[in-house]
Parts: sequence; C-alpha cells; structure tokens
Amino acid sequence: MKYSVLLRRVIGLLLAAVLLSGFLTAGIYYFVTQKMYVATKADELLPIARTIADLLGGVQQYGEYGQGVNLLLDRDNKSFLGASLHIYNAGGQSVMNQPSGLSPRGPKGDIAADEYAIAPVIAADLQAVLGGVDAVTIRKSAAGESLLVVGVPIQSGDAIRGAVFFTKAMRELNEASRGLYLALVVSTLISFCVMLIPGYLAARKLIVPIRQMRDVARSMADGDFSVRADVNQKGEIGELSRAMNHFADESARMEQTRRDFIANVSHELRTPIASIRAIGETLRDDMVKTEEKKALFYNNIVRESLRLSRLVDDLLELSRLQSGVAAMQKSSFNLLDVFQNILDTFAHAAESAAIRLRLCTELDGQINAPYAEQASVRVYTNPDRIEQVLIVLVDNALKHTNSGGEIRLIAAASADRIAVSVTNTGEGILPEDLPHVFERFYQADKSHASEGTGLGLAIAAEIIKGLGESIRVASSEGMTRFTFTLDREA
Repeated sequence: MKYSVLLRRVIGLLLAAVLLSGFLTAGIYYFVTQKMYVATKADELLPIARTIADLLGGVQQYGEYGQGVNLLLDRDNKSFLGASLHIYNAGGQSVMNQPSGLSPRGPKGDIAADEYAIAPVIAADLQAVLGGVDAVTIRKSAAGESLLVVGVPIQSGDAIRGAVFFTKAMRELNEASRGLYLALVVSTLISFCVMLIPGYLAARKLIVPIRQMRDVARSMADGDFSVRADVNQKGEIGELSRAMNHFADESARMEQTRRDFIANVSHELRTPIASIRAIGETLRDDMVKTEEKKALFYNNIVRESLRLSRLVDDLLELSRLQSGVAAMQKSSFNLLDVFQNILDTFAHAAESAAIRLRLCTELDGQINAPYAEQASVRVYTNPDRIEQVLIVLVDNALKHTNSGGEIRLIAAASADRIAVSVTNTGEGILPEDLPHVFERFYQADKSHASEGTGLGLAIAAEIIKGLGESIRVASSEGMTRFTFTLDREA
C-alpha cells in the first residue's frame, strides 16, 4: 500500500485542499478587510472634515483658520483619529498642514516640511474637491507609501473658498492584520497536520477496492475469469465492481464460445477436407478402374467442396451480421407474398418427404386457410432478410419432421406487431437444449449432425436482432415452434 501512486495522490489532493483553503481565506481576508478598513476610516473622517469645512466657511481671514480649528479640537489631541489635516485655499495653495500640530501658512509662504511630501499626493484630488466634489481615494506617496486621502470643499454660500483634506497611512492596516494573518497560517498548518490521519484512512478506503479491481482485471487479462470484485462497496465503487464482475462473466462466456467455435469450425472443416483428400489420393493412385466409379468419386468431390463452400459462406454471413455491416434497409410489403415464395420453394421437398406444408393466419383470432383467401398482411421490415430467416426455419423444420407430419407458417396480429411462427410436428427439443438452439454449430438432434453447417439458426437470430426484433423457441413433446416479431405497416 505504501507504494500506491494513487493513494499518495489522493492524500496529496486532500492536504493541498486544506492548505489552499487556508491561503485563500487569508488572501480573501486581506482584500476584504482592506476595503472595509478604508470605508470605515472614510466614514469616520468625512464628518470631521465636513465639520471643519463648515466652520471655516464662515471665517473671513485665512489667518483665523488656526483659531477656528482650535475651537473645534482640544490642543492636546490634534491627531484627528491618527490622520493629518491639510487645508487649501480656493487657489490651490496650502494654508495649513497639521501632521503634528497647527502650523498656519506664514507671510513668506513657507509651510510645514511634511507638506512637501504630501502635496503631490493631494494634488491628484485637489482640483476635483475645489470643483465641489468629495474625494475618498488611495494614493501612493513619493516614498511608495499608500495613503488614504479624504477631501471635502470649503463652501461659503455658493462660493468654494478652499478644501479640507485628511491623509492617513495604510500601514496601520497591515500592522493590525499581521497578527490575524499569522493566526490563519498557524491554524492552516495545524489543520494540515490533523488531516494527515483521517485523509490517509479515507484515501485507503477508496484505494483498496480499486486495487482489488485492478487485480481482477489483470487476472482476466491472463485468462482467469473466476476472480470477482467485492460488490459490497457503496456508490460508484460498488457499481464499478458489479460491472467488473458482469464483464468477467461475459468474458468467460465469450471465451468458452470462442473455444467452442474454433473447435466446431475445425471439426466441420475436417470432414469435407478429409473426404476430398481421401478421394483425391484414391484417384491419384489409380485405384479406381471403372469410369462409373470414377464419376461417383468426382461427384463426391463436388459435393464435399460445395459443403465446404456453404460453410465458408455461412461463416462470412454470420460475421457480417454480427459486425453490423450487412444491409438491413426496411420497406413495406405483404408478408403473405413472402410466405407463398417459401411454400413454392419447399413444396417439392415437403411432398417428397410426405410432409404437409400449410400457411395460416390468426388475424381475427381464428386459424384460416388457404392462402388465396387471406387478406394482405402489411409489414415494415426487410423482405429479403425475412425470407432468408423463413428459409432457415422451414429447412430446419423439414429436417426434424417425420413423414406424415405437418409444418405451418403462421402470422398472428396484435395492435402494432405481427408474430410470425414456424411450427412442426415431431419429437421436439429437449428442455436442456432449448437455451442453445441459436448458438453456432449447435446440433440438438445429433442424428442430423452431418446435415447443414450448424449455422442456420445462429444466422437467423442475428438477422432478427439486426432488424430490431426478437426471436424465441418453444417446444413440447410432438410440437416445436419458432416465433419472431415484425413491425406492422404504419
């Protein structure tokens, strides 16, 4: 388990999520609290700035600004909530700068030293404030320090006589937030360490069934289809386990089918090839003296080669049907016309075997005959493929019907379907053979093992499947019925 790459990745993902959430929380806090801090300080400073502006709006001489401000503030507390006060006249000249106390503009125009550093910062908003607009902005000083700038105009009636500005360094926010950032980092690291154990256990619980399914897949790749995944898991893991087990069952079945198919093909090919070889060696060694026997041997070669050709053709047809490349175009036609073709095709063979071949319909709940009296039975499917299926079923029925027996082609209607049945009298199919009758090369009646290729019913089943229909077989003592469905014409 300690070498599991997936386990390490899952644990790493969980722990990375913890670290990322911690750092994201700190980052979000930084940006949110900075905006909140600016808004709070602005809300605190704007009323004071407006009060000073209202007070100074009634002062007649600039020299009286300091006196007016002193009436508002206590001389021992002139910090204005930690902000510096700056007053400008209507011409944009600084007349008061109070970073550490009042220092009105003197007669020679000298101002406090701090004003030289602050003036460029305020200048960006000075014209807007002198135009009658309040200002709340964040500016950088020449030294690169961020400052909160709050400015309001000084109005006297409709005239603007100047502006009041407060500036406050933003470094106080960083100092106030540093402790919380540290707490967030420490809590994130603690959470990271605490999550190690539950993260490992949770990841291990997830990885164990996945590793088991990996082992199952490897075993199946090696040909062992007996292994199974644990289906007791919940959720998608349990569904994946059940799917894996279903795949194992189907793979085992397909592998057995493949082996049987190879064995059956080898057996079916061996007989005609061996026969042709034996006849050829006999003719080569000039062991046949009469022309009559030579002709018989030649006929046997032709018969076995035709049998071999039919087997190859059936294998190719079955392959095309199973791959989905065989033509399955549908059209509307009268099913009874196809039935009549089947009757005409097998009439001689049925008569020779003394077997009665009948066509019946059950369109009104009663079995009716003969064909000439029946109404049209319109269906929507592929007529050539349906005729191919009926040929396979009737030919199979002829092989398993005793002399004096009967074969029926029946069309029974429902609301939107037509059920086509081919029934024959005879010994029937054993119950243990019924599930296998549509398998390739399966011969329920071993006495007829040499007749046909053993692929007819498999081909018929693939055709019906390709047409989107269903086929089934039922048998009892004395009767066998193959039934498949067709779409009625809309």
